[in-house]
Amino acid sequence: MRKAIPYLLLIPILALLSLLILIPEIWALFLSLTEYAPGKKPIYVGLKNYVEIIHDPAFLNALLNNIIFVSGAVFFEFLVGFGSALLLNHRFPLQRLWVSLLVAPYAISPVVACVIWIYILNPSYGIVNYILSLFRIQPVSWFGSIIPSFIAVIIVDVWKYYPFIMIIAYSALTSLPQEIFEAASIDGTTGWQSFRYITFPLITPALLVALTFRLIFALRTFGIIWILTEGGPSRGTETLSVYLYKESFRYFNFGRGSTIAVFMLIMTTLFSIFVIKETYKRIFL
Repeated sequence: MRKAIPYLLLIPILALLSLLILIPEIWALFLSLTEYAPGKKPIYVGLKNYVEIIHDPAFLNALLNNIIFVSGAVFFEFLVGFGSALLLNHRFPLQRLWVSLLVAPYAISPVVACVIWIYILNPSYGIVNYILSLFRIQPVSWFGSIIPSFIAVIIVDVWKYYPFIMIIAYSALTSLPQEIFEAASIDGTTGWQSFRYITFPLITPALLVALTFRLIFALRTFGIIWILTEGGPSRGTETLSVYLYKESFRYFNFGRGSTIAVFMLIMTTLFSIFVIKETYKRIFL
């Protein structure tokens, strides 16, 4: 009976995960094989939605935008987050205050963050264009054309979520035993050698975990893009999550919307499997 207690304790969380994740995913998979709209009965159409989606230029555009957005946002989030963690790992005056200030964006609601940045990037009175004008650079209409809009969306996402990587990296850095670095210093290693051969390998599993979560969340980013641009201009910032929302709740095509959801689940799973395998190799092998 005692051996069964751990498994019995897992039942509530497994039931909750099934209720919130497994059952909705199974329902989405079913709807993806149908033509369905609110108030109508689902009509089974097999793989028709998948074939149409793959040949839809709007879907291919959203997929490309998603890849660009995830690559750019996660890369700079890692760069800024990890760099901030390395700086905070050194003792300096008011260190705890700086930790709190750097974590602050993560505590702000995404809606509030977007509203703040809409004012900051306003072409008429935004502070960013004011700073650019000091260098004799013409004001940029950040949400008026595709490339500035995409840059703006990535900037806001990086500002909002780099603290996630920073927190995990900083926690991993502060937990490293100092005896290893003292021994390395006695052996005559330089600061760069200590970082390359000791610090980075030891915290790599934690960084991979952080990257896994950020990849998953960035792949399905919706709120920031929708509030800032609604996927515009001319579908220039439309990602898969925005495309899914429009198909499901603007055009009430729940079959196609569910197909996009299944596709996003497959993408997320493949990314996660790859990173989890790399983490397992580094920890246990």
